[in-house]
Amino acid sequence: MTAEPKTIRVTAETDLPALLDDAAAGPLILERGGDRFRLSRDEGDSADPWADYNPERVREGLRRFAGTITPEEGERMKELIYRGREEGTRPPDRP
Repeated sequence: MTAEPKTIRVTAETDLPALLDDAAAGPLILERGGDRFRLSRDEGDSADPWADYNPERVREGLRRFAGTITPEEGERMKELIYRGREEGTRPPDRP
């Protein structure tokens, strides 16, 4: 499990090279005027998205959450999906 990103308030006095050094060590949250931005090192194509994949953890999560949606809620969700398909989900001004 990853740690919570560090939050840094961005001001005119903020030192960008030091921020990038911090981002190389782990993800950061930059905040300016109430807006929040996530900054992390780009691993490019070399990062393996499956590196931490653990199929048993996935199965465990599925077993843990199985049955948390009632049959009625499941039917309601399916109805919403089918209605969206029939009505279309794109804005009217977009083909």
